[in-house]
Amino acid sequence: MTVTVERVEVLCLQDPQAAYYRFEGSYRNVVVLVHGDNGLVGIGESDAPPEIVKALIEMPSYNQRSEGLAGIVTGQRVDDPSRLWDEMYARTQWHGRRGAAMHAISALDIAIWDLFAQSQGIPVCQALGGSRHDRLPAYATIYPLEDTPARIDAQVVPLLERGFRHLKICVEPWWNEPDRVRRNLAHLRDLVGPEHGLMLDVAQEYARLEQLQPFLDLLADLNFAWIEAPFPLDNLEDHARLRASTRIPIGVGDLGLTTCREFKPFLAADAFDIAQLDLTNFGGFTEAQRLAQMLAGTGRRIVPHAYNTDITIAANLHFLAAQPEPELVEYSTSPSRLRQSLVRGLEPIDADGMIPVPTLPGLGATLNPDAVAEFAVSRAAEASR
Repeated sequence: MTVTVERVEVLCLQDPQAAYYRFEGSYRNVVVLVHGDNGLVGIGESDAPPEIVKALIEMPSYNQRSEGLAGIVTGQRVDDPSRLWDEMYARTQWHGRRGAAMHAISALDIAIWDLFAQSQGIPVCQALGGSRHDRLPAYATIYPLEDTPARIDAQVVPLLERGFRHLKICVEPWWNEPDRVRRNLAHLRDLVGPEHGLMLDVAQEYARLEQLQPFLDLLADLNFAWIEAPFPLDNLEDHARLRASTRIPIGVGDLGLTTCREFKPFLAADAFDIAQLDLTNFGGFTEAQRLAQMLAGTGRRIVPHAYNTDITIAANLHFLAAQPEPELVEYSTSPSRLRQSLVRGLEPIDADGMIPVPTLPGLGATLNPDAVAEFAVSRAAEASR
């Protein structure tokens, strides 16, 4: 069934218990709804400042290379989502091509693929070329990690009891005390045992290799599976130096890369092992598919980032289900009520630490109207910010 975009709706949402904590973004969200003329609605989101995404979507046209995204897609037939992506990219190049404009395109692309697949009566993974995996292993992101062994126990044991077999922690302020780092990480490894995966997200807390280097032997001894986002992305040289100085795989991309073009210098410099694009910032399904094609045969893995709601997790499940090899799915453990209750439809983590890939048409995830009503930011509140 062919569908035409009837209108685009943007929801700015905030959990009232939100508090700014370093790079914590799970208490605010922007959700994009693409309404089809057949009555179906596709949904997408972006891990980006909601007001900026809303403005980029709803803005009036400035010139033919600087148009509002809603105006570009409204009235268009959704017969090929990648064609609409190319139009959005071309008609925003005056103010876009990178950064926030790509964040907005990402949310729309996810929603458009959702609408397209729903209209065809198939899951998104089938629209992406076919599902190769029925379920995928999940890893829990713990942020922030507590600072004493007893508190770490209280934080981690419930996750193990839920079935998680892989855990990712982040560099915290207490990493300026090397003895505490050694004690806490050794305790964490003893707690989870040798069979569980552990990963480290540096989250660009260090600016240069010399700051991270004192911990590399410890991380290797404790068998960490990867080091993520080690330095600011402009510091390509230290990414390459780090990869050459450790056997631990290096992940890049989740904190700033928005197109395949930005991955090319890292690939040329042999500076990463794992592409950790965020579909909600990296152009959605369309650009992620292009990255998969670009990296095919290079030995690089793709493990998408996810710290938003189940919209992002559903998108990652569908993208990864269409890839040749099974990969880990990030699962945010943020206590944000917005994170926990906005979306319905995903199956829980099973006893083997796996998440089933949704089989309903589209993403297989729907908005919880009660949560939308509770967390919606009114226009008056937005204007007063």
